[in-house]
Amino acid sequence: MGIMNAAGGRPDDAGYSSGGCACPRCNGPASRVPRRFIDLLMSMFISVSRYRCRSIYCGWEGNLRVKRHPLLVRGPW
Repeated sequence: MGIMNAAGGRPDDAGYSSGGCACPRCNGPASRVPRRFIDLLMSMFISVSRYRCRSIYCGWEGNLRVKRHPLLVRGPW
């Protein structure tokens, strides 16, 4: 089992990016937040994660595209 992510309690593995993200409005730090149902539907076509700016003066919340690292496929060879 992988190391648990403090933000969401989700394990850090090769297919999940848990690194910090910058707010597109104020360029301050942003934290992952739970996705809405519409975000889950959108993720079927485009890899997105939901973030919220940590600054109380900014208040931005929205989706940002994420790069998923493909898992290595190992064959029987």
